[in-house]
Amino acid sequence: MVIPAYNAELWLPFTLQAACNQTLRDIEILVVDDGSRDGTAAVALDHAARDARIRLIQTTNGGVGAARNSGIREARGRFIAPLDADDLWHPDKLEEQVACMEAGGEEMGLVYCWLEKIDATGGVITASFPWEIEGRVLRPLILRNFLGNASVPLFRRSALDEVGLYLEAGEQGGSQGCEDWDLAIRLAEKFTFGLVRRSLVGYRQLEDCMSLQTDWMGQTYEITMDRAKARNPGLDPEVFRWSAGNFYSYLVSKCYVWGNYRGCLDSIFRAVSADPMLVINRKFHAMGLKSVIRLMSGTRGNIPSSGNGSDAALAFLPPGKSAASWSERVQAKRWAAAQSPDEKPDARKRPMIRS
Repeated sequence: MVIPAYNAELWLPFTLQAACNQTLRDIEILVVDDGSRDGTAAVALDHAARDARIRLIQTTNGGVGAARNSGIREARGRFIAPLDADDLWHPDKLEEQVACMEAGGEEMGLVYCWLEKIDATGGVITASFPWEIEGRVLRPLILRNFLGNASVPLFRRSALDEVGLYLEAGEQGGSQGCEDWDLAIRLAEKFTFGLVRRSLVGYRQLEDCMSLQTDWMGQTYEITMDRAKARNPGLDPEVFRWSAGNFYSYLVSKCYVWGNYRGCLDSIFRAVSADPMLVINRKFHAMGLKSVIRLMSGTRGNIPSSGNGSDAALAFLPPGKSAASWSERVQAKRWAAAQSPDEKPDARKRPMIRS
């Protein structure tokens, strides 16, 4: 596994413990210290002294994509699993994903699972939406990054050798944020995806997270989609337009929940510009008005913690959720239209497996 770490001394001990607790024992744990200015390297070395599977790689600061790439180039295994330095894994994560990958054969390039969003204390804020999309997933993946976050996938090393590694900051105009989505799209163009139907990743939600940098996120998103359009000229342009509306809708709710009200208003404008139908989104109206009031008054809502987090402005409904409004029904139809017959998820309802 590859753990990119920048000024991560606070969270890295918990992440390394989760890595060392994997039931799949034959692993290497590569911590890439991306030019940290705190005690990140000391934390890694302390754990390495107690577990020989841990190895520290130190680089100058180049961003998360460059750090992951440095680790991948040093890795010796047949499979690669990225783990961000503030996230957590269930002990079964690697064992179950490797079993799924082995069963899928050489045509399977990526296996994902479900996740839960956790707060700074490790408490669950909300469970992920249990997407059940497998096989050839290119169009659904462009429409929405249903993998959830960068700590979710397991990659086949030979597939990465074929499609290339993560985009680095210089390839994204000096920004970063969507390099994991870009890599997944390139894999989906050539390989099948598998799914382990369990929540096996704890995705930590922090106030300084990258997705609140709306300028960065918007720039890297546009670069990712421009690259995908160039490689896939036969894809329906509507899919990319719907994707932009959905992506900026995600930023609307993310910024609002975390009190970035200027980012919320900017993302509403970008979402509606990409997909004018979103102008009738009532959640946009409510969050936009409250953002203006809070900017004028200098007040702020509650920071997400266990039990009060939500993705309030999702443009596409999760599986099993009823579409009440006209706009929600339209979005649900769009999601269905993005999947060809061999890309549709299993229609059976499977409950999330709790541990």
